Amino acid sequence: MQVSYDKAVAIATRDGQFAVKLSFRSQLRFESVRPTESNSQFVSHFSIPRSRLQVEGRAFGNDNRYKLEFGLGDAGSFSFVKDLYVDKRLASGPVWLRAGQWKRPFNRQEMVSDFASEFNERANTATFVGGGRDLGVAIHNDLEKSPAGVEWMAGVFNTFNGGADRPAVATTCTQNTMTGAITCTTPAPTNFPSDFGPSVVVRAGWNTGEIKGYSEGDLDGGPLRLAVAASYKIDLANFAKRKEASVSDNLSHGLEADAMLKAHGLAVEVGLYVMKQKSADAQYGVLVQPGYFVVPKHGEIAARFAYAPVGARKQIEARAAFNWYWQGHAWKWATDAGFVKLTKEDPVTRATDSPDVQVRSMLQLTL
Repeated sequence: MQVSYDKAVAIATRDGQFAVKLSFRSQLRFESVRPTESNSQFVSHFSIPRSRLQVEGRAFGNDNRYKLEFGLGDAGSFSFVKDLYVDKRLASGPVWLRAGQWKRPFNRQEMVSDFASEFNERANTATFVGGGRDLGVAIHNDLEKSPAGVEWMAGVFNTFNGGADRPAVATTCTQNTMTGAITCTTPAPTNFPSDFGPSVVVRAGWNTGEIKGYSEGDLDGGPLRLAVAASYKIDLANFAKRKEASVSDNLSHGLEADAMLKAHGLAVEVGLYVMKQKSADAQYGVLVQPGYFVVPKHGEIAARFAYAPVGARKQIEARAAFNWYWQGHAWKWATDAGFVKLTKEDPVTRATDSPDVQVRSMLQLTL
């Protein structure tokens, strides 16, 4: 048996047939929000937004891999499984078959780990495009490792919008028609859909210069590196036109293109998004996020501008950040401040929105 440490405790058999890496990741945050309307007040609190236990490794040789990521109580919620999947190598090159639950390959910033980000949270565009984790099966070429040249993944998942990794608690109440008594039943929390609504998600991209395309910030420094990709998803749950004019009008589509550039401490991430929900008009979102290490490998400044639909309105997000890295993303202090604002009038109340100012500061530690 061999034991080592590299941002995680690694244990392996001497023949290399079995190996496991254990890591504990945590974030401790202070957050303060204040609307700018008259007579508004600051709302502030300390929280543990994320606390995770991760187990990953191989079994019966290098052709069989697995990963389990367990949320120990994200944002004060109950514990639940974030990732649980198995990879089986099908061919050299490599080509892998994956089955389980993980982040669907749509939107680079969504695919970046919560523990490898420049800001405390993702931009509003991540919610708009409906990324997140889901149960499914896919083939891929290790795209999360940003292989040199082409990266790709194609899979089928439970639902169109994903983000269903956090189990929901649904309470059902019925009333007895004779006695009027109301009985409520609360089943165990689950993230299984009531019915399989298959969605196909495909992603393809190109990487140069040994870039880490799914980690924000240029911690490595060095010459120009570039990662570009595009993703597409389609909802295949309905093959009847129902209330729509045609079958095609009853399908939903998502299309996005993203890129990450790194060079000499500078990192720029961009994303363009188009979502078409059935026969409704297409909606658009955009993300621009530059960052630069003013102190190489340690002190970074960053900015973000994002624009995304929220219901019938649009939301503008603008933030700035200062981060200090003691040991890369494994041990850092990340602080950001900015505002979010809804445009136009509320379609029901006709009220307009003033910006909400938000400040967040977080310590992050990975063992």
